Amino acid sequence: MATLRDVAGLARVSTTTVSRLLSGDPGLVIPEETRDRILRAAEQVGYVSKSKPRSIGRFGIQRVGIVALGNEQWERDDPYFRSIRRGIEQESRRLGFSDSVHVDWFEQIQSYVQFNNFDGLIVVGDNRVAAEHFRHRDQRVVFVDHCPDIDRYDSVVVDFARATYSVLDHLTALGHTRIAYMGGVRDYGMEDARLHEYRGYMAFKGRYRREDEHIADGWLISSGYDMAQECMSQGNLASAFMIASDPMAIGAIRAFTEAGIRVPEDVAVVGFDDVDVAAFVTPPLTTVHVPTEIMGCTALNILVDGVGGHSLPMQVTLPTELKIRESCGVKLASLVQGG
Repeated sequence: MATLRDVAGLARVSTTTVSRLLSGDPGLVIPEETRDRILRAAEQVGYVSKSKPRSIGRFGIQRVGIVALGNEQWERDDPYFRSIRRGIEQESRRLGFSDSVHVDWFEQIQSYVQFNNFDGLIVVGDNRVAAEHFRHRDQRVVFVDHCPDIDRYDSVVVDFARATYSVLDHLTALGHTRIAYMGGVRDYGMEDARLHEYRGYMAFKGRYRREDEHIADGWLISSGYDMAQECMSQGNLASAFMIASDPMAIGAIRAFTEAGIRVPEDVAVVGFDDVDVAAFVTPPLTTVHVPTEIMGCTALNILVDGVGGHSLPMQVTLPTELKIRESCGVKLASLVQGG
């Protein structure tokens, strides 16, 4: 069986450095080239650390690794995934092992061998590399927001199909027949669930128009702002927009307002996520509340205890709630109906 000394010898570093890196020591500062060399060496010799004492939950989890989507700056700009991670960390403190939680970001991970020493792993977002690495390992792995293989991994997701229907039903009830979609690109080229349901709903109603579908590379404020400007430059705007993230929706409202297009008098806007500022923008944003912190909390509890004592992979689907505020024009509709 390979040892730390084997890894250190191949990587030409001390055993202490190898031990600190492979144990996820957040205080270790080494050059990226050295880090990569150690990880490659560990993979080459097939190093697996000795088992650590296990203590928490039915599966005896002691150390948890979190693989966050993107990078730190990307997470700061997108409250959705930051909130999921906050839920994991808050629950870890409640369960009593917050000091044993290590976070790394997908774009910074050179090799998942560094996570082999963790009793459990929570992967946020669609990460096929992590899925393949842990597929045949005896470790607890839970995916949040997306599951690449429901027959192999436990996961926590939300019902975006039902959420999309609730948005489109609401806008239709307000009298909108032309409803456009704005969203971003999912990793690995996968179609976003909200876009898929939007297409089906509008096609069923006989109202689908390809030109009302707007897709950006990202999910941020700037993406929504740029797409709204592009829509206006083309003319012939839809009367309502379903926008797949609140930051995008806020950016779109800003672009419309700067151009003299009033929200909701001229264009209705509905977002997704219900971020903290959604109720305080002008006008207050109608949006789908996604229980992101509960998603993170639930994922950690599934990691340590499973679901109902079953050994089969389980997927927990959490509900959403449409938060109706002024950006959709509901107050205008009530005035018309009452007038």
